[in-house]
Amino acid sequence: MEVDISPTIIQNTASKLQQRNAFTCGFIDIVGDYQTLLRKCRESKIRNVQLEKEARELRAENATLQQLVESSVQAAVSNEKVIAAESRAKELQEELTGVYKEKSKLAEELVAASRQLQIVRDSNEAQARELDDLAAKGREMRARIKELSDALEKEQDATRLATSEMQARLNEKEAAEKRAEKLEKETADLSKRLVDLKMSEAERMNEVNRMCEDMLANARNMERAAAATAASSSARVGRFNSMPAGGLTGMVNGILEKTKGNLAHSAIESLIPDIPMRSVPAHEGGCYTLAFDRSGQRMASGGADKVVRLWDACSGYQTGSLAGMTETVTEVAFTCDQKHLLASGADKALRMWDLGSGRVRHTLTGHSQKVCSVDCSPLEPNRAVSAGTDRCIKVWDLGRGFCSSTLICHSSVNSVRLTMDGFAVVSGHFDGALRFWDLRSGKLANEVAGLHTQQITSISIGLRTGAVLTCGKDNAVKVTDARSFQVQPAMSAPGFAVGGVWSKACLGPDERHCAAGSSTGSLFIWATESGKLVRTLREHSSAQIVQAACWSPQGTPLVSANKDGLVTFWQPSPDDNSSQQQHHHHHHSSRHTH
Repeated sequence: MEVDISPTIIQNTASKLQQRNAFTCGFIDIVGDYQTLLRKCRESKIRNVQLEKEARELRAENATLQQLVESSVQAAVSNEKVIAAESRAKELQEELTGVYKEKSKLAEELVAASRQLQIVRDSNEAQARELDDLAAKGREMRARIKELSDALEKEQDATRLATSEMQARLNEKEAAEKRAEKLEKETADLSKRLVDLKMSEAERMNEVNRMCEDMLANARNMERAAAATAASSSARVGRFNSMPAGGLTGMVNGILEKTKGNLAHSAIESLIPDIPMRSVPAHEGGCYTLAFDRSGQRMASGGADKVVRLWDACSGYQTGSLAGMTETVTEVAFTCDQKHLLASGADKALRMWDLGSGRVRHTLTGHSQKVCSVDCSPLEPNRAVSAGTDRCIKVWDLGRGFCSSTLICHSSVNSVRLTMDGFAVVSGHFDGALRFWDLRSGKLANEVAGLHTQQITSISIGLRTGAVLTCGKDNAVKVTDARSFQVQPAMSAPGFAVGGVWSKACLGPDERHCAAGSSTGSLFIWATESGKLVRTLREHSSAQIVQAACWSPQGTPLVSANKDGLVTFWQPSPDDNSSQQQHHHHHHSSRHTH
């Protein structure tokens, strides 16, 4: 098999390959090897032609010698010449045999070179195909680079625009901070005025008490004077004898007792429920939080389905829902003006809805981890606090939608609440400690260390005295006096076991009762003064963990939620309600008598 490829064609092919793509540099050695093999093939061909020529010459010379031998035999040439000619013929025959062997060897080398040349051709074709593929990929990459360049230019334009907007926002922030400082001063003045107003009200109440005491003394003097003149004026004696028992003293005592009763019992009585008014499947995957507004007419719930649902507390029917959360809702809270609702979530953010329109007004970001708790100020509609597993408590300005201050803790915060005066924050931590923070200084004011042996799951603050109810994973519920920081004995019961890290207990509006859910599916109610278990409620249709409990500010209903997402409204039966009211009035009348 003969192969005849011009070196010019090979050189042109290599040049074209180099021009097509920079990747052909890797094929120069292959082309060089290919040219070397072609050169060896040509040399082998030339050597073969030469050997064939020599063979022909030797054959001709051999034929000539044979003729000479024959002629010598015929001519009776001398024996010596014949022997020499035969020797010469033999040498030529051996030389011809060597030529044939060398020719055969060259032929084998030529076949091997042809095979190698075929391998090189196949490799060259494969490399050419790969080169075409790489060229196509190169075109695609160039197109992709152009697209990315265009996108980069757009991103740079957007970045420049965002930078200009951010600068404008920073300017607005500086102006807003100045306004905030002014508002804080005004708030401080208003707080001072409020304190002065409360002091003046207390002074007026003290004045009323003094007036009542003066009236009582005057009535007693009048009775003594009437007794002294009874013998001289029978008509006047008759009039005094016709008065009810106790006379003016009884009247004044009634007024005084009524005034003192109104002062001492401004909170609404917590009615202990015993029957479920309504049970509603509300949140798929579990309900984790419940909250009433200040009026007690409306309630909100949140859970694993990322939806906040609104309820009519009196009927137990759902009235609406709020969407916008991207992860589990951990807690909800109404603002004190009842116009907005806040929700904290596992997506590291809080959202604030306008209850009139149902739209999200603010998305509050700043926490680096899950937000576990949120609470709104009972006095200022534009202030709220939140806390989470990032060990931070953040104070929010809801009017402007940003964080006004951050309190750093050394333990994760599971629950946070604002006190009734709005100047302090109470936080329950993973290390089982209860901490009190002063918002004016931003520092830790007090700490009840080791309140629970395990993490605190929830905090509830009373509406009457501001007592703090805590629930812990150590299966204990405790009440702490917010003024003296004295802790009452723990409340527990057989079968009571806290079911989760977000399990929420609650205080009744009169602080005389509290409720907490259990992992056994029951709701336990205790009397806070005695620490005794009063009642155990259980929804028979479900045995799931009761995650949250919330008591209406109106005293009823008590609402519970469990891990099935079932929300249950509990109310007292009519007979039980009347007996509770009679017991309540008897308790307070006996206390007033003492």
